[in-house]
Amino acid sequence: MQATSSEKLKNIKITDIVDLGPLEDGTNLIAEVKKPNLMQLMVEGKVPNTLMSTAMGMFKNGSGELVNKAIDDVDSLKELVGMMEVFAEASLVNPSYAQIKEIGLSLTENQLIGILQFAQGGVKALENFRMQSEHNTDIESK
Repeated sequence: MQATSSEKLKNIKITDIVDLGPLEDGTNLIAEVKKPNLMQLMVEGKVPNTLMSTAMGMFKNGSGELVNKAIDDVDSLKELVGMMEVFAEASLVNPSYAQIKEIGLSLTENQLIGILQFAQGGVKALENFRMQSEHNTDIESK
């Protein structure tokens, strides 16, 4: 067995280009994203103290439990949206979340959910979310 060379490490792909869906005007947001490390975000202080228990719950159980609570509880919904913003800030490389906000744009709920899905499960989870979202849209339009 050999140690992994620094040259090989430099070639590891750390970002993906994904379609996060349409903005308010219909323009698709194609973005370069990276999968953040939740524990590292907490250690680096990028998760506000008010969201730390929520972040720990997500680290332990994923986001499913929080999403279920958010359906019926306003405080849980606020925590979920706060974590979505933390993930958007940590995941978006180009354009960055700060750049999007500086322009005066807001991400849609579906885009924030997509970023959360990507952050927790990578490109495959985002693809699954897109397929479910398209399926739900087809049903609603019938």
